Amino acid sequence: MHRRHPHFARRFGAAFFVPALLLSGCAMGGDPPATTSTEVSAMQQRFIVRYTPGSAPERDPALVADRIAQSARSAGLVDGKGVPGKVTWLRRLAVGADVVSVDPQLDAAQAQRLLDALNAEPDVEYAEPDSRMTIGPGPEMRMRGPAVD
Repeated sequence: MHRRHPHFARRFGAAFFVPALLLSGCAMGGDPPATTSTEVSAMQQRFIVRYTPGSAPERDPALVADRIAQSARSAGLVDGKGVPGKVTWLRRLAVGADVVSVDPQLDAAQAQRLLDALNAEPDVEYAEPDSRMTIGPGPEMRMRGPAVD
């Protein structure tokens, strides 16, 4: 008869224990992590802008940076020399929106002015800060029907 190797049971147990431990940590949830300063600065430096279908920037991403720079100028976002910050087109998302970066970084009021100016344009569907999305607690949902105890 074969005798099982004594280390087999330990290795087998460890192979299942470690993943189970990691998964239980994911399921515990809790409060979402606090926003770090790098995320805050990214929210005031990178923006997502979705142009309406058929508009020139929607058809040609090369026009996006110039259009956003024009919006920044119209919102009064210029430096001491009267020059707006550099707007860089980063990529087009699968939903058709464009991600752009503004340098130098805007403060919260300037970022809001830029977003307001962009959202006021007729060919912009929406403009928002590029921020990290997390799963967190949502609103309490009421159930239909009789309560189950």
